[in-house]
Amino acid sequence: MTSRSRSRSQAPQTGQGAADPDLAAEALDGLPYGVVLLNARRVVRTNAAAARMLWDLDRGGPPAHCHELFSCREAGGPCEHGCLVERAAMAGEPLPEIRLDTATGSGVSAAWVTVAPLRGDLAVLHLRPGDARDRRRRSDPHWLAGPELRISALGRTWVDSREGPIGGQWVQQRPGLLLKYLVVQRNRVVHAEEIAEALWPGAGRQSLNNVRHFMHALRQKLEPEREAGAESSFVVSVKSGYALNRRRVRIDADEFEEAARDGMAAARRGDEDAAIEGLEHALALYRGDLVADEPFAEWAYDERERLRGMAADALREIVRLRLARGDLREAASALERLADLEPYDVDTHKSLLAVYIAQGRRTEAARRYAAYKARMSREFGEDPEFALADVRADGLL
Repeated sequence: MTSRSRSRSQAPQTGQGAADPDLAAEALDGLPYGVVLLNARRVVRTNAAAARMLWDLDRGGPPAHCHELFSCREAGGPCEHGCLVERAAMAGEPLPEIRLDTATGSGVSAAWVTVAPLRGDLAVLHLRPGDARDRRRRSDPHWLAGPELRISALGRTWVDSREGPIGGQWVQQRPGLLLKYLVVQRNRVVHAEEIAEALWPGAGRQSLNNVRHFMHALRQKLEPEREAGAESSFVVSVKSGYALNRRRVRIDADEFEEAARDGMAAARRGDEDAAIEGLEHALALYRGDLVADEPFAEWAYDERERLRGMAADALREIVRLRLARGDLREAASALERLADLEPYDVDTHKSLLAVYIAQGRRTEAARRYAAYKARMSREFGEDPEFALADVRADGLL
């Protein structure tokens, strides 16, 4: 036992009222800030300030469980990554202060909360009044799970951090262009010369200056509170190149690819339910072409086409599975999306027309065929390889 812990645990109980529980309770109630004592996350004692802040005394006593005091279980709330009381117990020390919105009917709309572990399953919350309209960040979640960035790059590019969206015109400007290039090349380190040639070809040595300048601007946009000289959590430097920190950056294209592969693997082993679930999850993530807001970027073409091909394969497998189950409505929906993805594919359009006819949607089949015929004539100067009269619903699986 250290001298500090010995002096604390063996301090003499002297003076009037040193062991008086009534005096201790009076002292707690005299504090201007709230105190809540928890045992296994259940509320066992509070002081008067906590009662004023967290619930309406006319409606009864305190809630039984700590999560009922706050809106911490709501999606997007600061506690969605784990209970603060449990985190404090694991850390063995008080957590940094965090702002939590309170439950409906509380005396304040939000509270600044410090959670400290005690012995066993005991913990104490220290509360001071807050305001849900406070424009400061709801919390600083970096200490909860570390800094994290989520980039939605299928369709228009969108960037989110744990604190919320990182939007603005910069996404469509040169710092955003640089980020999109790194997303496309997300599985490797790209050298500054390569970036310069891809984004600013023919600019000579000035293009390298552009890379350094806009890389700095990008890091500032992603981490505006990063201290000068501190390493970036999201865009790391590797010798003379740059890469996204895959431990801190999540990209929807990766999630799509993983879900699509899982779904196709399930289909190969005959697990139809898992296949449909995985493939439909993948297709929900596929909101459009990779970095669709840069439609003419040559550096995105190969990766964009690879992911588009995966989406097409996923749709074909969904169609096969749905037709095998006789689910014409879902099969038609998948075929419509596949026809949009591959507008000149003959087999896709024939299958879609056959499903329409099997559903009795003959007028829609005629309209779809006319549009396909016009597109083929406009783009290739020829008619389709088949006539509508040749399409038969009995050719379906």
